[in-house]
Amino acid sequence: MSPNPLLIGRVAFALGFFGIVTSGVSFLLALIGGLRFRSRRNDQGNYAPPVSILKPLHGKDWGLEQNLESFFSLNHPKFELIFCARSLSDPGIVCAQEVARRFPSIPARFLASGEPLWQNPKTFSMSLLVEAAQHEIILFSDSDVRVSPTYLHDILQPLGDPAVGLVTCVFRGKPAATSSLPTALTQTVEFSSGVLTANLIEDIKFGLGPTLLTRKALIDQIGGFKDMGDLLADDFWLGNRIAEQGYKVILSTAIVDHCINYGSLIGGLHHQISWAKNTRCSRPAGHLGTGLTYAMPFGLLAFFSGLAIGRPTIGFWLLFAAIANRCLQALLIGFVIMRDRLSLTFFWLYPVCDLLGFYSWAASYFGREIIYRGERYRINPGGVLVRLGPR
Repeated sequence: MSPNPLLIGRVAFALGFFGIVTSGVSFLLALIGGLRFRSRRNDQGNYAPPVSILKPLHGKDWGLEQNLESFFSLNHPKFELIFCARSLSDPGIVCAQEVARRFPSIPARFLASGEPLWQNPKTFSMSLLVEAAQHEIILFSDSDVRVSPTYLHDILQPLGDPAVGLVTCVFRGKPAATSSLPTALTQTVEFSSGVLTANLIEDIKFGLGPTLLTRKALIDQIGGFKDMGDLLADDFWLGNRIAEQGYKVILSTAIVDHCINYGSLIGGLHHQISWAKNTRCSRPAGHLGTGLTYAMPFGLLAFFSGLAIGRPTIGFWLLFAAIANRCLQALLIGFVIMRDRLSLTFFWLYPVCDLLGFYSWAASYFGREIIYRGERYRINPGGVLVRLGPR
């Protein structure tokens, strides 16, 4: 029996309509979560213990000098900076040493890890950094992060509560060039929407790499980093392990800048696919549901199936609704909540970013190999990494 084209068209139209509804609901939840996030003030107080800021490095990323300068310029009475790379000749370490010479009053140390003993070199560096830290309060922060002078004060206040085990924060994408703009918008709008929604529905139980503020005693309590040494999403799992011990994970109201330079649009897309593959392997159910948060694929499906079944006007308005949904999301989440001026200037581009995000999500179901820090890996179930060698 041959398939009925009209029936297929009607099913496709219904699926498109359903996806537009679910993406609209996800946007509404993100907006409510964002407004709740903006109404909170967890940066009030005078909790100011000494802090060890720990930074794993690998090469000299775009803007690294300015990123590191922002940490040396923090307004805080007592803190140290410790950097770690595979060797002291690593360009990232050399850059950090040059910056440190301009801030002689700030204690800074530089470590060499050698060849990592675990599959994830960054996690191995993090374990060495914790051992070297002089202070009980420790802050992990990625090398591609830029912060304001009050950042440390703002994120520290929630940790004054003994029930809080980790503080993390959302971030804005800052592109090095026009080719990185779609990736930056995606990070600012799509990624932040997911975090704000999770924080609305239930207190988050994960961390985000740009800010992981915790205590050394809690790292010991969860058994250190060894059981995370073969996992890619070290930030997620660190927050998850601490939450499992009964501590709160707090999303700070501070927002940092994540400086992006993947070289090209294709490079940024490959990066998105790599992280989508990691999410699929680490949290398969949640990743599957993410497919219903995209609007543009369903809008296009409704439009073309509407043409096929003789409902072009309804199809057009559903596509328009999808485009309006994404433009509003860029304006309200990106600009109003995240205070990102790029989202105001380029909100009209976000529907395209939504399509690219859906493509990355769909592509994550094909293959397990990724490129991470210039090396090839395979991601096994559970998010376990297997290093395959140089790129």
